[in-house]
Amino acid sequence: MLASFPWYDLPSVQWANDILWRATGYPGALNRRRAVTDLWFEPDLLVSQACGLDLFLSAAPIEPVASPVFDLDCEPGMYFSHIVGNVDGRVAAVNSLSSRSGCSALLSTCSPSSVLVTGSHLASLEAIRTGRADLAAIDAVTWRIIARDEPEKIAGISIVARSGDAPSPPFVVRRGTDRDVVLQALRRALGSPESNDAKEALVMKGIIPAQRDDYLPVLDEYNAVSWQIGGSE
Repeated sequence: MLASFPWYDLPSVQWANDILWRATGYPGALNRRRAVTDLWFEPDLLVSQACGLDLFLSAAPIEPVASPVFDLDCEPGMYFSHIVGNVDGRVAAVNSLSSRSGCSALLSTCSPSSVLVTGSHLASLEAIRTGRADLAAIDAVTWRIIARDEPEKIAGISIVARSGDAPSPPFVVRRGTDRDVVLQALRRALGSPESNDAKEALVMKGIIPAQRDDYLPVLDEYNAVSWQIGGSE
């Protein structure tokens, strides 16, 4: 049985994800040893988390089961990104070309002349701080966690704009998994009093059921800006 909650598993909050996993009642521990994109192809995958775009751009046999409800200024089950740095800058740092929060959200808001792929939101922030990039899009949950736990990593970097809202990065299961059983386990974990501190640390209030079609707006956004990705480094 494989499980991974990678999208908001920054070092300072790994303990919180571990608590949520234990509260599901499933055995074992979250897998942090292998790339999550590899885990999605494993036949014993139980639950993981993906970017909304992965539902369409990845060949992995995964489907969404729930959208996180974050403690953000948007509708339940939605999230957004902060545009940080110089909104008129030339070089944009993006965590991945297939990331909604770090790439599509930025290109829907700004028009940089080139894109630097960094591999993570933290690396994008470092690229701005070291002068290798001028701007980036950082999802609001990651930004809040970093600002709270590691403020030195955003020192001198300002929020200059906000992206549009989009469905939150979904919890996903392997196709053929009993979705209702996993959904109830996640609900049980998030509803447990023992998870209150973990939810606060993860800026998460709960979950709502999700279907693949809920993420079609994310694909539409990507298709509208994908022509800009050619200038990547």
